Amino acid sequence: MKNVVKKLFLVAVLSVLATSHAFSQSNQQVKETEGTKSSQVIEEMPMFPGGEKALVTYLKENLKYPTVPAENGIQGRVIVLFKVEADGSLTDVRIGGSVDPSIDREALRLVKAMPKWIPGKQDGKPVPVKFQLPITFSLN
Repeated sequence: MKNVVKKLFLVAVLSVLATSHAFSQSNQQVKETEGTKSSQVIEEMPMFPGGEKALVTYLKENLKYPTVPAENGIQGRVIVLFKVEADGSLTDVRIGGSVDPSIDREALRLVKAMPKWIPGKQDGKPVPVKFQLPITFSLN
């Protein structure tokens, strides 16, 4: 079981690496100013401290594939939605695409435990940006 879990970590982490960049680039970025929302492209997207490689390391070291879904062959991609605030904190963390309640809880736990991100910037100033992070749980 231990080797299976190690393999699951690697598969889930590699899936994040492959898809997180595509998702962050294809997001409709939303800048919030004085309580209003306006859609626009953000000049600098938010980034996990150290970049995608550091994000993969964080997930590899912290992801715990839930036992019951693993034993029952449950797998899939969870989309975690959140906002990276101007100070880098993560707020409004929620599931945008569900797989299984246990797997969803693990994806939420991982994101909520993340350190502050490097915030997105517009005109050289930090701004809040909505972000989505796909985390794939795979048994292959």
